Order: sequence, then C-alpha cells, then structure tokens
Amino acid sequence: MDARPADTEQERAEMIERFTLPARLDTSAAASLVQELLPFRGQALEIDASAVEVLGARAAEVIIAAGRQWAEDGIPFAIVAMSERYSMTCDALGLSPEAPWVGNATLVTGSTT
Repeated sequence: MDARPADTEQERAEMIERFTLPARLDTSAAASLVQELLPFRGQALEIDASAVEVLGARAAEVIIAAGRQWAEDGIPFAIVAMSERYSMTCDALGLSPEAPWVGNATLVTGSTT
C-alpha cells in the first residue's frame, strides 16, 4: 500500500484560488460580487483588493459575509493585497482591512475606562 506524502506548501498554494476585486465596489456592484464569489465556495480563496478605489458599505457586507461563511466552512479565506482606499474605507467602517469579517479588534476589545 503506497502512502501519499503530505501536501507540500507549494501544492497547497496551487490549490488556493485568487479573486481580484474590481476598482468600483459601490452599492450597485454588491449583488454581482455575490454572484462572482459563489463559484469559489468550498475552495481556499485569496482576495486581491489592490485595485479597489471605491468600497461601499453593501459591498463590504458581501466581503464580510463571504469571510464568515468560509470561516464557518473551515476553509481559508484571506485578503492578500489592499489598496490604500480599501484600507481607509475599512478603517472608517470600523473593520480590520485584513479580515473585515472579524471586525476591528481595538473597537471590539477596547475598554471605556
């Protein structure tokens, strides 16, 4: 009986899908973003947000929901590249740019003493 060796880091990296967010993610883009992300469900996914110039709250909600769903499924989901605008908008919404589905740790755990 042949034992298959554990996946190498390179093999695991090749199994990760990558999705590049469009430059404009306003309210009108939120529904199409859902449809674009659905085919990746069940697969490890890296989101490239380096081209994002506009990020509306509804599109951010889609990213949050996707991140939570992937986490619930136990499948890796990560934001791997971020534009300055993407990061600034997440900060303004009180979200962690790297993992907006987790929230901003300083806002969640900050004390009010």
